Amino acid sequence: MQSMEQLGQQVVEKMIQSGRPISRYVSSQAIPKPFHGRGPVRLIILGQDPTVKNAESRKHVCTVLNLDKSGNLRGYIDRICKTIGISAADNLYATNVFKNFFTQPPTTIKAECDIFHEAGSFWMPVLRDELATFPGVPILSLGEPLLNVLIEGAASRKVRDYWGFTPTWKMGQCNPFRHVAVDSTVLGRPFFPFPHQPSLQKQFYRERLDAYLAYMRQTLEIGIREAETAKGS
Repeated sequence: MQSMEQLGQQVVEKMIQSGRPISRYVSSQAIPKPFHGRGPVRLIILGQDPTVKNAESRKHVCTVLNLDKSGNLRGYIDRICKTIGISAADNLYATNVFKNFFTQPPTTIKAECDIFHEAGSFWMPVLRDELATFPGVPILSLGEPLLNVLIEGAASRKVRDYWGFTPTWKMGQCNPFRHVAVDSTVLGRPFFPFPHQPSLQKQFYRERLDAYLAYMRQTLEIGIREAETAKGS
């Protein structure tokens, strides 16, 4: 069986050789390997792509989200996992939706094509197959630009809307927490949208993080109980 790195590199070659506009923005650099904990997978995190701003630093990105290294992002992920009752080192699987490096961060590319739409036509089938390896495992997306890729229909593409934002949230007037429903995403599975770690500098996300994690944990526990009840009936 091919590894994700081997399969991914084949996709990268197809993108470069496609002759489509996106081919000019795809790097041939080897894709990072997914982060896979030591034990059973109990949470999947979806990143966007591995293209950090500093081109020289990209040479050192060997694992998705740099989760093989300590730092602010790893600390953020560890906090998320600990709060919902799991260990990142043991129970986390992290992968990117777009596994290739781009010539520059895709949100900064002024191209004649929709970078995410073009790349998605190559990577989305791979991602669906990858996720199918872990049926029933909850999914968390990281970063707001990813919502434009993963959400379809009229559902919001703003992370803050799922975290209960209202203009008067500082007065304690917030909407209920929610997550992306299965019928609103191209994944065919529900997921919980999270801001990227730098967005925690914003007061709203910083103050709402623990409460949203509690909502996520409660939602997952309810799902487990309902599944156990269905099995017993």
